[in-house]
Formats: sequence, structure tokens, C-alpha cells
Amino acid sequence: MVSVSYYTEADENVIDAVLLNTRRIGHGYALFKHPILWHAVRRKQIVVEVCPISNQVLGLVRDLRNHPASFYAAQNIPITIASDDPGFWDAVGVSYDYYYAFMAIAPNAGLGFLKQLVWDSLKFSTISAEERLNITTTMEKQWAMFIAELSRGNFTEA
Repeated sequence: MVSVSYYTEADENVIDAVLLNTRRIGHGYALFKHPILWHAVRRKQIVVEVCPISNQVLGLVRDLRNHPASFYAAQNIPITIASDDPGFWDAVGVSYDYYYAFMAIAPNAGLGFLKQLVWDSLKFSTISAEERLNITTTMEKQWAMFIAELSRGNFTEA
């Protein structure tokens, strides 16, 4: 019989983070094993940073469709998409991470999920209130233009 330990160092880190009222949890792999913790994370609106490509490259998950982030999204736990150690695999930005999150983690969620990821990234970022307001205003305008163009069918293939 194989024994699975639910009390690893990662579990203790998540417990400490929640007890210390953190605003962010990096990766959050241990979180989904502990219902009391993920209920607290949802209630306190603590964001879980998700690094899909890094997690796959490091072998934490073979198939991103099985990533714990899909569970977090289904439970309305806020998540943000990040690129962990991008220099290590020559990644630039987070576009590919967003693509994989959108296609694998919540494949049937639609544009609302993508918009929520972007807005949560702004909401839970460490930028100043003024920067957040400026970026949010710009993003709202760009999102409205994107939806208008999409509804008119004005997109062409590159």
C-alpha cells in the first residue's frame, strides 16, 4: 500500500500563508487537498498564481487539463496567470501561459473566463492605485473595442 502524505512542507506553507492573511499564494498545488483552506482562500479572496508552462516543464502536471487551477476556477477562487522563471526557457511575457490556461485549464469557459483572468491580474497586482486606474480604464476601452470588432466579424487571419 502506498502512503500519500497530505502534510508536506508545501501544505504547511499554504496554511501559514492563509493564517498570516497573505494576498497571494504562489502555485497553490497543495491547496486543493485541503477544503477548509480553499474555502478560506475563496472567502478571503486570496489569489492563486498559476504558472501553467512552468508547471508542465517541471513535471508537476503532465496534462494541463488536470492542473489544479481548473478546480480553483470552478470554485471561484481567484487565479492569475504568471510565467515562472521565463528566462530559463526563453519565454517572453505570458501570452503562451494565458493561451494554455484558456485552452486547457478552462476549455469551455469562453471569453468571460479570459476577461476574468486579466481583470484579476490587475486587481491583485502590486501596482499603485493610480496605475491600476489608468490600466483598467485603458483595458476597458480595449476590451469594448475587441468585443465590437468580434461581433462585427472584422477579424482576418494573419
